[in-house]
Amino acid sequence: MRFRKARLRTKLWPISFAGAALALAESSCTQSLQPTTYLGDGEYGGSPPICLQYREESRPASRWRTLLVHFNNTCDYPLDCSVYNDATEQEQRVGLIANRRFTLVVEGVSEVTRFDVELDCIWRGS
Repeated sequence: MRFRKARLRTKLWPISFAGAALALAESSCTQSLQPTTYLGDGEYGGSPPICLQYREESRPASRWRTLLVHFNNTCDYPLDCSVYNDATEQEQRVGLIANRRFTLVVEGVSEVTRFDVELDCIWRGS
């Protein structure tokens, strides 16, 4: 009985494919962050920091829709934000507690199915 020497086969294509996929995903998911401004005395202002996530929702009801903005503040500091929406073209202020979730009712009765918001925030922190 003859034994053959086992050849070590290295398949490099999964590694190179995974690297290419990661590079593609990283390049396509880059966000354009707007600069924040140091206001002095430890306060910052401008676009919200990356630790604040938000999303718009137009929730259907029986005959109308409710417009909501859901916030998830994972920052270790509170934020004070002005929220402008293009559905009602009004601005609302919201105080977001550190490490908490919050839902803002933009409009209770609407026919709008999609809307966008713009945030301008002030916070103390890094």
